[in-house]
Amino acid sequence: MKTYLAAAVLFAMVTLPGSLRAQEPERPDSVLIQLRRLQRRLDSLERTIAELRAARKDTTSATDALAALRAAARRAAGANQPQAKGGDQAQSRTRNLQRLNPEISVTGDVVGDVFSPDGETARFTAVPREFEFSFQAALDPYTHTKVFGSKESDFPIAGFEAPGALPAPGDTAIAADEEPSTFKIEEGYMYWVGLPGGLGLKVGKFRQELGLYNRWHTHALFEISRPLATMALLGEEGLIQTGASLTLPPVTVGRATQTLVLEVTHADNEVLFGGNGDASYLGRFQNFWDLGSNSYVQFGATGLYGRHDGMNSRLLDLDFALRWIPGGNVLYHDFQLKGQWYIARRDRVGPTDEGSGGYVQASYKATQRWILGTRVDYVDGYGTDPTLVQVVPSLTWWQSEWVRLRLQYNYLKPNGLGANHTVLMQFVWAIGPHKHETY
Repeated sequence: MKTYLAAAVLFAMVTLPGSLRAQEPERPDSVLIQLRRLQRRLDSLERTIAELRAARKDTTSATDALAALRAAARRAAGANQPQAKGGDQAQSRTRNLQRLNPEISVTGDVVGDVFSPDGETARFTAVPREFEFSFQAALDPYTHTKVFGSKESDFPIAGFEAPGALPAPGDTAIAADEEPSTFKIEEGYMYWVGLPGGLGLKVGKFRQELGLYNRWHTHALFEISRPLATMALLGEEGLIQTGASLTLPPVTVGRATQTLVLEVTHADNEVLFGGNGDASYLGRFQNFWDLGSNSYVQFGATGLYGRHDGMNSRLLDLDFALRWIPGGNVLYHDFQLKGQWYIARRDRVGPTDEGSGGYVQASYKATQRWILGTRVDYVDGYGTDPTLVQVVPSLTWWQSEWVRLRLQYNYLKPNGLGANHTVLMQFVWAIGPHKHETY
């Protein structure tokens, strides 16, 4: 009896735990939990048998319980394994096909406003501005892909008309429902990971590395709409073109890290190149300074050059960003200060179009869910268009990781004209593994 008992205990201690550990990675959580419970019971029974033997008592019942426990563990260990050849039924492998599917996310963005132009009756507008569909996947061990398709409805800033042309005196925004909604591919590109020397490379249609927020999708911005200067000089969507982007390895000197990005794309931006350009060339230099454990500052400069109808277009961007996050309170407090300035020049037959403008933005995360923000825009557009100034305070509430609500006020003042007042409300929600994808 002693020999049999010792052999049984030794077999359970040596073979069973090793078998369970070898199989754990392939089993669902429920099976792992069951096996861990059986392991704890096995340890308890082994201690009980040892105590009975020491007291020279009958160990038959304990030995029988150990045998039953060992059988239950074997059944649990084999519950998720396919039957051997000749068995009743082999397990289906169709679930493995899900690994070939991309990760899919959907974001909804609904905006409404009450617009009160100077001396006129206020009016209300609400549209589902965008429904964005995100598809992301690893193509192989070396390349990944991202594709963003969106169903959009036009929602211009009240008091600010078409992209690239500032409003004439007395003009107001066109109604949002005058333009039909469209479906388009906003971005679609593949990129390589783990290239030698820390290089980064992507090819396809993408938001270019221009300034601070051109890479950001509209629903992820700190305000409901992009700054006036961005829309006047680049269009409502910003700079999105097709080509290739190369990021050189970063260089660190002390606390400063420098990066350089070079991009070559087809010059199809309507505002800068008239939508029928040749090639455009972009270079961005960025300097990141670590000021300590709680803050950093960065400075950037971007140059863009391209041709349209045999003429040249140039744009220079200068930007800075300061961020402070108190240690241990990342979820509850965060202060950011950002600024950006554009200078654009477009040659054409006759006069030359020139424009400049920028913004300063500040945001403060007061609690885990509440964010206070404000932005001041300035733009002096092409030719004889009036200078515009806009002040945009906002209040954002993150109801949860999936739902965000925002209340915003726009004060827009054309030079020499009456001011426009707009109160806006934004509702953004998202589902999927990549919620509120920034870029």
